[in-house]
Amino acid sequence: MKKTIVITGGSSGIGLASARHFLKPEHRVVLCARNGAKLAAAAESLAEAARSAGATIETYTLDVTDQAAVETLFEKIGPIHTLVANAGVCLQARLDDDHSDRVWQTTFDVNVHGAYYCVKAAAASMPEGGRIVTVSSGLGKNARAGYEAYTASKHAVLGLTKCVALELAPRQIRVNAVCPGWVDTPMARADSAYSAQARGEEVDDFRKKAIAAIPLGRMVAPEEVAELIAFLASDAASAITGQSYNVSNGEFFN
Repeated sequence: MKKTIVITGGSSGIGLASARHFLKPEHRVVLCARNGAKLAAAAESLAEAARSAGATIETYTLDVTDQAAVETLFEKIGPIHTLVANAGVCLQARLDDDHSDRVWQTTFDVNVHGAYYCVKAAAASMPEGGRIVTVSSGLGKNARAGYEAYTASKHAVLGLTKCVALELAPRQIRVNAVCPGWVDTPMARADSAYSAQARGEEVDDFRKKAIAAIPLGRMVAPEEVAELIAFLASDAASAITGQSYNVSNGEFFN
């Protein structure tokens, strides 16, 4: 029987890159995302590789902020061997911005409540020896003005990860987190456009300055984060649980 791998936020970026790493004969890869059209396109982009690898791919439209929908879908999917809780948003708002309260609520609904709902539902039927990988952020260990909601939410994800790792350890279920820096994804590109506009700068100029401030001088590729996720979900990481790992080109330190 194939092992079921569920990836939320699976239509692009880190989620889609992670799916490629799980395309193996023994895997049934399930991609979940809010946008059905993008999800279908993601599955199509993986179809040939999946056929070659002997893996199966399924897609389900899912809003992770809807707890009942998460529970219903995960029960339908059946026992989940590996969960990659990747769905998230990155929204900026300073305290005195008119939309700051809305940004706070939306960010926590997706990044914290959504992660919690998915972890809880997956753990309910996860077999002994299962794996959970949450996607936090370098800002889950650090801070940046204007990112109060995002930063607080990613700190919360790390707290959730550590507590669940302890709770599920008796079942030999390992729970770890990855903390990416600035990753070249659609979400990051939208965020940099917002940042540039807020500063009255051209997007390209803002990106060049931001990249120059990173020690290794480049953005992280989604595939680089996906490689770490795949490692943490593999047997090679059998002694690792409750940990968080930066993937940031030196932008962030523990």
